[in-house]
Amino acid sequence: MKLQSLNYTRQQNVNTEHGNSRRKNPSFGNLAVGFATFIENNGFLGEFLSIDTFGMMAPRTGQGYLRNREELGHLNYKAGREELVRELLSGPAFFYVPLAVMTAVGLARGKVAKVQASVLDSFKPIMQKTTASIKDSAAVKKDFVKNLTAEAFKGFDKEKGLVDELSDLMLKNIEKAEPAKKIRAKATEVITKLNKANGKYLDNAATIKAGGKEHDVNSLFKDMRNYLDDFTKKAEKTTEEKETFIDKFHKKAKQLRYATNILAVGALSAFLCIIPKLYQTGDKFPGVDGLNTGEDKSAANAGASTKQDEKNEVKGAA
Repeated sequence: MKLQSLNYTRQQNVNTEHGNSRRKNPSFGNLAVGFATFIENNGFLGEFLSIDTFGMMAPRTGQGYLRNREELGHLNYKAGREELVRELLSGPAFFYVPLAVMTAVGLARGKVAKVQASVLDSFKPIMQKTTASIKDSAAVKKDFVKNLTAEAFKGFDKEKGLVDELSDLMLKNIEKAEPAKKIRAKATEVITKLNKANGKYLDNAATIKAGGKEHDVNSLFKDMRNYLDDFTKKAEKTTEEKETFIDKFHKKAKQLRYATNILAVGALSAFLCIIPKLYQTGDKFPGVDGLNTGEDKSAANAGASTKQDEKNEVKGAA
C-alpha cells in the first residue's frame, strides 16, 4: 500500500493566511484572550480585580445610574456616582492601599522595599558569588545574572541557547532596554520551553529555582530590577568592604520590608475604619431621587388624616 504525502506547505500557508486575517481584523476573541492573559500573569490580584470590577462594581454602578430613571426623566447621576465611589473604595482599595504604601516607601527609601524578605534571602548568596567590584554597576548586574542562571540551569547543556536567551532578557529587564511587559512575556515563553524540555515544574512551567527558592518568572524579573537598582546605586557610594556592604545592605533591606508590611497593615486597618463613614454621606440616599413626589403626597395624606382625627376627638368630647 502506497502512502500519499500530505501537503504541509499548503496547510501552513492556509494557517498563516488565517492568522494574518485575524491580526488585520481583531475580534472579541482577541480581547477575551488578552483578558485571560492578564488574570494569569497577575495571579490572585488579577483574578480579584477582574471579578470585583466586572462581577460587582460594574453591575452595581449600572444599577445606580438606572435607578428611578423613568421618574427622573434621565439617568440617576447621583446614585450612580455614589455606587461607583463606594465600590472603588471598598473593593479594589484592599489592594491599592498596601500598594500605595509600598510605592511611597519605595520612592522615599528605595525600591528594595517592594522585595519580599524571603526573596532577599535567596538573592544574598547569589550576590556574594559576584567577582566584580561593587562600584561597577554594569559588571555587578552581569555577574548576578550569570550566577543566577548558572545555579538555576546547571546541567541544561542541550538548551544552552535558551539559557543564554533568558540571560539576555534578564539584563534587558534590569537595564529597562525594552518594555517590561514584552520582556517578561518572552521570558515566560523561554523558561517554559526550558522546563518542559527537562521535565521540570510541569504543573507551573514558568518557575525558576535560584538561591534555594522557587520564583515565578514574572515576579523574579520585577524583584531583580528593584533589588539591583537599589543595590548598585548604594554600592557606588559606599566605602565599606564588599562582604560588609552586602551583609549590611540585606539586613537593612529586610528591616525596611518588615516596616513596610507593618505600615501597609496599619494603613489598611485605618481605611477599614473609614469605610462605614462612606455610607453616611448625607441625610438622604440619592437613590430616592425621583420618588420624592410620591413620598410628599404620602406625608401630606398622613398629616391630613392626623388633623381629621384630632377634630373628631374634639367633637366627641363636646
